[in-house]
Amino acid sequence: MVFELAPTFPVLTPQSPLLLVSRSPEDPVSLAQRAGTAAYVAAMWDEAEALKSLAQILGPRLLVPEASAQALAQCGVLISSSISGGSFTQRLSEAAAAAPRRCWLNLEWLAMEFSLPCPSGEGRVLEPAALEAVTDRRPTFFDPDLVCRYCHEYRSGKGYMTLYDTAETLGQKAAMAKDAGFQGAVLLQSNAPR
Repeated sequence: MVFELAPTFPVLTPQSPLLLVSRSPEDPVSLAQRAGTAAYVAAMWDEAEALKSLAQILGPRLLVPEASAQALAQCGVLISSSISGGSFTQRLSEAAAAAPRRCWLNLEWLAMEFSLPCPSGEGRVLEPAALEAVTDRRPTFFDPDLVCRYCHEYRSGKGYMTLYDTAETLGQKAAMAKDAGFQGAVLLQSNAPR
């Protein structure tokens, strides 16, 4: 995937020498040493004490999940690109206001099916083959509020909605995050559902 964005808005992947991704809790000193010359470390776990120790070592080089934003005010904050309701623009604005100059967009490939109605906003994650099966048999549309593709389907008298991202929708989300004042984006999942 290629993003045509300004060089002042980096889109980092785990393959980039600028980003080290830690997916499970690690010893802060060892992780900081392993980071070496990486510009950023994305800690994709939530263990408060270990993250605090790591934040003391790495400061703004550390990117943490949104749940840790208040406790680790010196760190970058990863804001998910996946939403199932509301407005993506509003989501970005609220995040940027809550953590000014600290937000990074966590580009996540959305691929979920929701039974309707769905007041919880929680759906079932679709694997790439299942998503392809749904989108191959139904017309798909673009939702400008969620900035993703969607389709509807009825099975056994029940309605379902499928929301999913494409390279194009993720690129739009990254551009919107840049406009909202985010510092950059990370793409931690390399395999797109479609």
